[in-house]
Amino acid sequence: MGTMTIPLEVLRLLCAQHWNPIGIPLANMTIEKETPFRPMPADEYDRYLSYVQYLFANKASKKEILAYLDTVEREYLMLSPPRGNKRKFIASIQDWIARTN
Repeated sequence: MGTMTIPLEVLRLLCAQHWNPIGIPLANMTIEKETPFRPMPADEYDRYLSYVQYLFANKASKKEILAYLDTVEREYLMLSPPRGNKRKFIASIQDWIARTN
């Protein structure tokens, strides 16, 4: 049995809810009434989220995933301090995996 890949659309949604370190989305985006947060542009963090997909697919530890997100915030986005909560983001992905298995 192969490892399940988390769909990028799911990662985008969870990122918008919990991590979103630069505070995207754009103010002019429309949202669904039942969505308590604004969705972000489809490609805003895709490069980073694709690697998060890879890390989860290869059973990386929470510590390894946190280290990667720290690197993204510090070295690629150059944020200090970033917005969002990477621990909640990782936990939400783990919850999604548990619900779909």
